[in-house]
Amino acid sequence: MGKMDDRTHSLMMRGGFEYDKKRDRYFMRGEAEWDKEKRIEKGRKQFAVPASSVEEFLKAEEVMVDKILEKAKAKAAKAGASAVADAGDAGDAPPKKKQKVEEEAAEDDE
Repeated sequence: MGKMDDRTHSLMMRGGFEYDKKRDRYFMRGEAEWDKEKRIEKGRKQFAVPASSVEEFLKAEEVMVDKILEKAKAKAAKAGASAVADAGDAGDAPPKKKQKVEEEAAEDDE
């Protein structure tokens, strides 16, 4: 199998093949780009931090944690706002009952 046309050669190189001019053949030497990206994306869904160095890991981890915290804060704020609205409605009703009870007690004293 000789060297392919430029388009096919480029695709094979991204697919993990390496062309050896001496033998005029392609050899599988690595992982395909799309397989690697698929594996990395699967890891991200599991909250893994893909990196090739410690520095890259630390930076990516900080970014990921910031995103998670931002989501959590937004969710908590949304839940808190609805809880405050529910509590506000419920909080208004009991004092009115107390006011009625106090008014009845005042009428009884008279």
